[in-house]
Amino acid sequence: MAETFDIRDPLFAPIRGRVFRATVTATRPGLVAGIEEASAQADAAGVEVSAEVWDGEWVAPGDVLLSLRGGPKAIALAEDRILGPLMMASGWATRAAELRHLAPKTRLVCGGWKKIPNAIKPLLHNALVSAGVGLRMVDEPFVYIDKNYLRMFGGIREALAAASIFPERVKVVQLRGEWGDIGEEAVEALEHGADVVMVDTGSLADLDVVCRIVQSRPGARARVAFAGGVTPETLMVLVSRFDVYAVDIGGAILDAPLLDLRLDVESRHEAGR
Repeated sequence: MAETFDIRDPLFAPIRGRVFRATVTATRPGLVAGIEEASAQADAAGVEVSAEVWDGEWVAPGDVLLSLRGGPKAIALAEDRILGPLMMASGWATRAAELRHLAPKTRLVCGGWKKIPNAIKPLLHNALVSAGVGLRMVDEPFVYIDKNYLRMFGGIREALAAASIFPERVKVVQLRGEWGDIGEEAVEALEHGADVVMVDTGSLADLDVVCRIVQSRPGARARVAFAGGVTPETLMVLVSRFDVYAVDIGGAILDAPLLDLRLDVESRHEAGR
């Protein structure tokens, strides 16, 4: 196998003995996430790295996140490897924190984590933890019966009957109005053991119907969750008008812009030719 040619090797040959310092700096405000991954990538590139902030800390324009020290090729490799993951994770964390601020008492989750590549799921997890947003619909052990499970079992009743082999687990059912009126679906789910009914239509009118049904039942022990294209504006309406246990805000987080960062090398070097 032919060796891979890296143009940086001959390019940096005249200065390869020099040691440079560099910083990774924020260019706009945001919540930091992904510092541990970025530090690991810098270390793998052969750069000494010092974290100046940690996940969960807010930064302003001009704040330094990482200080780096290394040779020219190592610094160039670090720039290639650390900015993307750090900008992505911090962008997610910033958006998640903004949404968290709008609904401080409501459980917020990001169900969209299943849709991203496995390689970057740890970055999303770090971002969500930094912002106080969860991955799980409930804290207890649970069985999540989504639309595809319902289709494979042939209906709500059938799927919940199958899930009854786990009596100690919370039963969460996704409702989309595929098996009838959304209210009828909610009644069927509640009558056959659902503990959490998730209205995944994005319709506040559907949510209102299901909330009224749940509240009218004796004991009213079941919980209501909501999903489907939730925006910041939708979230504000949800928390002011409805008794909702959890809101899935996956898309609003995953579509967040990157938190813009820059890597700057100091013009002076420490030693070498």
